[in-house]
Amino acid sequence: MRIILEGNTTNASLLKSFMSVVDVTGHDSEAIEDLPASKKAEIVEGIFKSQGFNTDIFHFDSSVERQAIENQPAYMLWHLIYSYEGDDSISGNEALIKKLCEKFNFDSESAAIIAGVVFKADYGNLSTRALRKILPYLKQGMVYSDACDKVDYRHSKRSLTREEIDNRDYKSRLDLLPRNSLRNPVVEKILNQMINVVNSLIETYGRPDEIRIELARELKKSAKERADLISSINKATADNEKIRQLLINEFGIQRPSRNDIIRYRLYDELSAVGYQTLYSDTYIPREELFSKRFDIEHIIPQSRLFDDSFANKTIEARDINIEKGNATALDFVEAKYGSEYVKEYRNRVDILLKEGKIGRGKYNKLLTKENDIPEDFINRDLRNTQYISRKALEILSEVAPEVTATSGSITERLREDWQLIDVLQELNWDKYDRQGLTEIFVNRDGNTVRRIKDWTKRNDHRHHAVDAVAIAFTRAEYVHYLNNLNAQSDKGKEFYTIRERYLERDKHNNLRFRSPIPVKEFRAVVKDMLEKSFVSHKSKNKVVTKNVNATKCSGGVNRKVQLTPRGELHEATICGRIMQPVVDKEKIGVSFDYDKIATVASAVERKALTRRLDMFNGDPKKAFTGKNSPTKNPIYIDDDRKVELGTKVKTVTMKCVYTKRKEISEDLKLDKVIDKGVKRILQQRLDEYGGDPKKAFTNLDANPIYLNKEKGITIKRVTITGPTEVEPLHSKRDHLGNEMRDADGRTIPTDFINTGNNHHIAIYRDASGACALPPLPVIDKDYRKCDGWEFLFTMKRNEYFVFPRYESVVDSSTGQEKLIKTFDPKAVDLLDRDNYAKISPNLFRVQKLASKYYVFRHHLETNVEEVKELRDITWKRIQTIKLMDDAVKVRIDNLGRIVAVGES
Repeated sequence: MRIILEGNTTNASLLKSFMSVVDVTGHDSEAIEDLPASKKAEIVEGIFKSQGFNTDIFHFDSSVERQAIENQPAYMLWHLIYSYEGDDSISGNEALIKKLCEKFNFDSESAAIIAGVVFKADYGNLSTRALRKILPYLKQGMVYSDACDKVDYRHSKRSLTREEIDNRDYKSRLDLLPRNSLRNPVVEKILNQMINVVNSLIETYGRPDEIRIELARELKKSAKERADLISSINKATADNEKIRQLLINEFGIQRPSRNDIIRYRLYDELSAVGYQTLYSDTYIPREELFSKRFDIEHIIPQSRLFDDSFANKTIEARDINIEKGNATALDFVEAKYGSEYVKEYRNRVDILLKEGKIGRGKYNKLLTKENDIPEDFINRDLRNTQYISRKALEILSEVAPEVTATSGSITERLREDWQLIDVLQELNWDKYDRQGLTEIFVNRDGNTVRRIKDWTKRNDHRHHAVDAVAIAFTRAEYVHYLNNLNAQSDKGKEFYTIRERYLERDKHNNLRFRSPIPVKEFRAVVKDMLEKSFVSHKSKNKVVTKNVNATKCSGGVNRKVQLTPRGELHEATICGRIMQPVVDKEKIGVSFDYDKIATVASAVERKALTRRLDMFNGDPKKAFTGKNSPTKNPIYIDDDRKVELGTKVKTVTMKCVYTKRKEISEDLKLDKVIDKGVKRILQQRLDEYGGDPKKAFTNLDANPIYLNKEKGITIKRVTITGPTEVEPLHSKRDHLGNEMRDADGRTIPTDFINTGNNHHIAIYRDASGACALPPLPVIDKDYRKCDGWEFLFTMKRNEYFVFPRYESVVDSSTGQEKLIKTFDPKAVDLLDRDNYAKISPNLFRVQKLASKYYVFRHHLETNVEEVKELRDITWKRIQTIKLMDDAVKVRIDNLGRIVAVGES
């Protein structure tokens, strides 16, 4: 592992304060600001000498003995500032200021400035003794970790010497973290999933020599933060689509690019300040927004902060952007326009924040000076990252001698340099192109671009695999190069050696990292690997758990192993059933047989319709269609044949409605309440509280709703309409317990339940050879075995099925379209990895299960939208169980391999 030293931050902090002292002594610090640090220190020392200050603080000798080190003024100054913990004075620094004046002869104003020096929070974790030992090796050019090895020091809490690494005993298998052993259950779950994958890799390929890891940004956040992040991404996607349509309709840009959308968002951001640019206060005419007059500009230059996010961008006049160069926004505005103008600039930025046009992150960047830029070149959320990273490195170091973590920004750079960005879109092209969901256009540079509409790499789970390829080929030299790329000081010989060895210039003269093998071959290998990749999803809940039930008997205790369901087989609420009239207006036609006519509300109309049907011997087709339709051969309802019936009649039928009881609460939907009188009382109560159900329907004990106030009868529960799809739980019985039957000899169902989103279903083959389902979810593999039924498989969420594929072709002999089976999972060896590329388009996981309604999602898909054009491609809906007859259930392990076919 390579450690990059940041430089002498102690002297840099002190020199910065010394420059402020120069100003208060009446000298001009700006005149020497751009000089090298050594020359600057030399001039400042002269100024300090003229003021009578102790100038020995500018010199430090690390080679002397320990006591002599601590007696040097430079050391004493540092130690005094570093170790001071404050006092009870108003400033908290009065005692320190006094000591600085006494020891170093500063005046009080200069001492106050120097007392304000703040060293880095992680500073000072090595003793003087330790530093004295390793400094000679650092001066020889050794990196920090090697210098520590030379004097037998550990450079970090978990660091080991090379000898310790070579002689250490490594585990052949990692132990899972015990439940609740970490402070964060999300981290615990993530790390245990990592442990399972690593153990599977060790079992398959042996113990690794080196492990490289990259942590996904979403995993660093709490459950609420992850949900908020997903919600934010979805909102941004919807907003971008609105902007895309606006650019097409109002700006005439037929193929809006990502940059076009960003440009418009930045323009809209400025609406609160009259569409004036922030730096130069230049008005942006709407018609010139996409002209070359205005640029998208990085607030803090990428050469100073490796941040290409929207929060680091604004829109500015091109000539101003060019003039700004590598300065920060605030530094540039101050240098070009002066301190008075900066007040106006700050005011514009304040308005944008106050109006909600920008967030706090962009606000801070707009008001950041170069000297305040954080040392790390990536803007990170460190709260959970450090925790996960520390635990992951700690766990993985138990099985591998080398464990290194890499940054997402480095992965992104390599993905771009090695042309891996579009491989997933290329792999998905054909299936989207067949549905007309692609477009080909010429961009502004004259290049032909192929694009899947509304495509993002996050639509395909394999984008993690693409990242893994880049991570696998990341070298320490790449990290070293990128860490030093933006350094302002001398980059050193090693930087240029790395550039010469590992980078090359492309046709646009841009520097790119060389790919492990020629890019064309590299992309082909990656695409081949991705085509054969299956995405493993952890299945939701076991169907059953084995339990031992113990019952007492005359001989002692009888123990029997039984299978207990994991989760509800149906919703707990029992539904009732009522019959309700349904009034409708129906057109007279072929459906009007005698039974239908009996539902007509008017007796006069029923009589007229029956008379017409009798004339045609009860044939409704002859009586009410064609030349005898009511418009061509009117039906009269009076004996004088003067009043025509018309083409539609009112019918009344009785509909079976399933009901359930519900507590009155804020989520009660009044339109579902069955009793009209109760509904009216509840509506009145809601109106009393201004339509706010939270106020109207809570705390009913203290503020009851009365059905009859005089008798003290209150309403706490109501009967509402229930689900439409139910199954009977029982059949009606008389007082003796005997089954009751209707006039046709059938049992009378009662106590209805909603199976809802089942947590599993079991599928059987009945005696006729057809796929069949029990009326309720069952677990018994021997269910109705005596009736010739055969158990096939269970289905639960995230279990996998390979489906046959059918395609429409034109029959050459008849010229008509017909469906042919182009892929049959029962004719393919599903365990053979050479067949994975053929299997992948037809591999689906169970997404949700409801009563005779099963939805499957393609294993590579990340979203759950049911796009009509992509049915049977990215998702399937099955409502007829016989369609499962040709599907084959498979089990996929956590390494993405099919390890079992059929129910296992």
